[in-house]
Amino acid sequence: MIRTRHSYTDDTVILSAGDHPFLRHESAVHYSAGELWSVDKVLRGIKSGGCGLERDASAAVLARVRAGLLSSPYTVAHVREYCHRQFPTP
Repeated sequence: MIRTRHSYTDDTVILSAGDHPFLRHESAVHYSAGELWSVDKVLRGIKSGGCGLERDASAAVLARVRAGLLSSPYTVAHVREYCHRQFPTP
């Protein structure tokens, strides 16, 4: 989840307009809202209009978001553990 940056947001990863076409202003990745969704749940969300598809993030932005997920003190523990096992290590 990406949220507009405020004084109370997690500053682990801050994205700016231009980092992705979806972004219009300075925004923060909201790691405390992380969830693990099955492909079926994502497809149902798209079909119902509850969520939508955007362009892929660049490799550089994705790398920043992934690193932040593993380092943010606000990342949900089971999400961090799962992603730590899934992300390729350099």
